[in-house]
Amino acid sequence: MNAALENLPAEIRREILDALDYDSLRALTRAIPIFHQQYRLDRRYLLRGCLKRTLGAAAVDACAAYRSSPDRFTDACKRESVAEFLRAYQDRRSSPTGSILDEALTETDIVAMVAFHFTVIEPLFNRFISWALGYLAKETGESLRHKPLSTTEAVRVMRAMYRFQLCCNLFHDRRDRFGRFYSESIDVIKLFFCLFEPWEVEEIICIYNFSHDEFDRIFCDMHWDLHPENPRFDDQGRPPTPIGAFDFDNSVMCGFELLHTVLFKMRDHEHLVTTMQKNISVLGELFEGAVSEGTQWVRRNEQRSERDLKEQRRDPLPFVGDLEPDGRPSSNCPPLAWTLVWKGTYSNLYGDYLDDEMRRWGYVMWDAARLETEGGRALLSRQWGTDWDPRDTV
Repeated sequence: MNAALENLPAEIRREILDALDYDSLRALTRAIPIFHQQYRLDRRYLLRGCLKRTLGAAAVDACAAYRSSPDRFTDACKRESVAEFLRAYQDRRSSPTGSILDEALTETDIVAMVAFHFTVIEPLFNRFISWALGYLAKETGESLRHKPLSTTEAVRVMRAMYRFQLCCNLFHDRRDRFGRFYSESIDVIKLFFCLFEPWEVEEIICIYNFSHDEFDRIFCDMHWDLHPENPRFDDQGRPPTPIGAFDFDNSVMCGFELLHTVLFKMRDHEHLVTTMQKNISVLGELFEGAVSEGTQWVRRNEQRSERDLKEQRRDPLPFVGDLEPDGRPSSNCPPLAWTLVWKGTYSNLYGDYLDDEMRRWGYVMWDAARLETEGGRALLSRQWGTDWDPRDTV
């Protein structure tokens, strides 16, 4: 078999490589030297195609997350620069003709994006699916075994993950607050959340809640190790926060690389403790502040939008099917769960206006078929079974 493959013309070898998924591409190029040589010659083209097929409509979000990473977006010290970056991102999302993957990406860029996706995002993607659908099965009594994700479901989860990473990159301050603009919760809404439909913001919040739960579990395992009252800090004389002793509730906004590291790369408990000591955030409430009722109220008063007017009019927003996302903004394709919550009319509320328990199973991520067959629709009715409408209070 190998001999037959090795004797194929270069054009055919290239077509074969271009049709493979990432794991198959790696396996073939490692097994047959001539295919490895072909891969080296066409690496940018082949990896770009592989990444484009894998990401689908989430490719625009993945590019933005990559370009906004701290070592690439070096002008994050200015609010205007962040706003300009996000305007360009929105333009790319809105473009009807532009390539879903940035043509300006170099081979180095694409290699880095591939490494981040398959090393960091994919394991956490799978972990999120287990977290959310595991909770759904627990609450409904259905089997833990679930049908594979549809393309629509996979894109919803993947784009939400990259959008959350983008939010972390742009608004989480890892350096001295005077080294870049000191972002506040209202900036997250005005500059970032305003780009998305409210159910898409809920998708991002689902990812935040997943990350928060994972960090909570980790922190419970090591709370005493870095607690200010631990005797190990008695001789340091820095109450109430001795060197090495921190409040861990503020680390979610460090992004997925830290979460992946502490979940998959720790050698032992002490390695976990020292890793967390080096990656403590002081701005963890930034995201939760942005989704609070108070901050949303401020935004409505300072920057009223067309979405607010659609909510005020209770514009119809029926479920029209689980249409495959194309990466561009859409105001008429909400998931079934969203239309059930708001009874088929428009709402621009999210975050604290809704029940966190619904996000525990990623309610806005799933297709109608899954809601019907795996008990999600009945669970949603129990968790949001109220005649009270929070839109009447804003």
